[in-house]
Amino acid sequence: MDAFAPEFVRRTWVELELEEMFGSPPQWIDRAGDLVTDGDVNWSTPELTKDGTFYHGVPPGRYPVYAGTDRYDLFGADGPTRYYVNTLFMPLVPPDRLADAQWDDEGYDNGPHFRDYACLWSVGAERATLPHSGDKSETILRIERSLLSEEALSRRGNWTDDLVDPVSGANVLSFPVWESTIRGFEARDADDEILALLFVAWYP
Repeated sequence: MDAFAPEFVRRTWVELELEEMFGSPPQWIDRAGDLVTDGDVNWSTPELTKDGTFYHGVPPGRYPVYAGTDRYDLFGADGPTRYYVNTLFMPLVPPDRLADAQWDDEGYDNGPHFRDYACLWSVGAERATLPHSGDKSETILRIERSLLSEEALSRRGNWTDDLVDPVSGANVLSFPVWESTIRGFEARDADDEILALLFVAWYP
């Protein structure tokens, strides 16, 4: 899958005609880790989920996640260089089953917003991470410190992987992002089984 995923994402970019809205495919596509999920998955900035987010129903399991990263030279040549993740690809089946995948090319409209960082997680991991009090949990504070540091933003591979439920193994993969809106796409087969997820951060 590691050899297959980057080219598959770039080919999907062309098939879905994403360049017109999102620009070129990400410069780099790397494996960020594996997500353990008990079902529905979303990619969101926790403090912005009160405005709504979208959940994708996937079978419980462990799935590889690939992050697309671009380099941003802020304020021209004299400004700092930053690396932000703007694309996630999460295949749920082996490569041979993705060959004939049909993408929902509409994605979802008016998607949720990102700011600074975003977490990819299942509903179970989200519940285990976010306290009911409204305060930020220690996990979220740790993620923020790790992702938003000067050192992290100035290099690729600047994501985190946090185990949040030792019993189920549920984890959270988190990524630094520019302030943006997210679009999500689902690949399905002829029997409507979900095969993969593609998330793209849109900078309007």
